[in-house]
Amino acid sequence: MRELNALVDSGAEYCVIPKVDAYALGYPEAANGDPITPANNTLTFTSFDGYGKVALIKMARVEVGPMSFERVDFMAFDLPQVTGLDVVLGRSLLQFMKVEFDYSTGQIRMESARNDMRR
Repeated sequence: MRELNALVDSGAEYCVIPKVDAYALGYPEAANGDPITPANNTLTFTSFDGYGKVALIKMARVEVGPMSFERVDFMAFDLPQVTGLDVVLGRSLLQFMKVEFDYSTGQIRMESARNDMRR
């Protein structure tokens, strides 16, 4: 278990985790950088600097505070270090949550949207 700095991005289709962390958590396909023989779960994506290919992994369990979610899709992708972010929480996780932003106080509130998804 480890705490990570996360960006909540409702515009991102998938969550993002660094390749090294995905590999350390037991997802060896995250380390496959072979462009000739890509893994079966390779995803092509578009970003500000063009197209890329990444491993799409299904994380067995993701915990956000007291909430726990199972089988959440993550892209194994190395975010630029200058961002200071470890992960991006995209719609592949946010779809199971109710998220409220209070801009006047700078607070964010997150709770499970489905009782059956919370463990």
